[in-house]
Amino acid sequence: MVDYSIFPLEEEIKDKLVKLEISYSFQPIFFPDGKEIYAHEALMRPKNISVINLIEEFRKKGDLHTLEVATIFGAVQCYERRGYNSYIAINSFPAESFTAEEQAVFDEFYADVLGDKGIIEILEYTALDIDKWQSKKNSINRSRFNIALDDFGTGNNNMMAVDIFAPHIVKLDRSLITDIENDVDKQEYYYYYRDSFHKRGIKVLAEGVESREEYVFLRDNGIDLVQGFYLGPVSYTHLRAHETGRNL
Repeated sequence: MVDYSIFPLEEEIKDKLVKLEISYSFQPIFFPDGKEIYAHEALMRPKNISVINLIEEFRKKGDLHTLEVATIFGAVQCYERRGYNSYIAINSFPAESFTAEEQAVFDEFYADVLGDKGIIEILEYTALDIDKWQSKKNSINRSRFNIALDDFGTGNNNMMAVDIFAPHIVKLDRSLITDIENDVDKQEYYYYYRDSFHKRGIKVLAEGVESREEYVFLRDNGIDLVQGFYLGPVSYTHLRAHETGRNL
């Protein structure tokens, strides 16, 4: 169970989060060799409600930020308990920045637990709000997180988000990866993004890799990181045996 007692949330909210019995699974993100692990993505798992419905519930109340803060804090606790040495990637929304009180707790907690191994994955950045994006970026930077853009290639404001967030990693959406070894159009998109991001010092991650053919094509054509069912999930023993936590 996540311990929310040291976190700056109202008691009513803490009680609700405790009742949700949120746990976390961790999906590995691999280097191209398919053996060494760069990071684990923390996936929230509430006991009595789906993640989608939980997000919508908080969104309708205008309190999605509270869920995000609790998710980040809880994921890091679980990461610490499991003794991982890799980076940890945690989903986040671009609209809200941390409060000053949250920032202080984050900075102290992350310095002790993560050092510089935290990655915030920015979701839902297709709605254009440059002021909020910039505020979010500044907030993340103060907490020494790395930044990743999730689901890249599915919206109209992708490159604008790259310009503002200056991410360390761009995650190509599954829709660009499916059957890529046979799809010339997808290959052209991939080559374009790969070369463009590499020129800017940004690493390219392929999401949703589910077949050996997809994996081999990406591995042989300059992908930096790979995530998906073909390589993971795998057993905890396997993860610890191959985990290195080495930097990109």
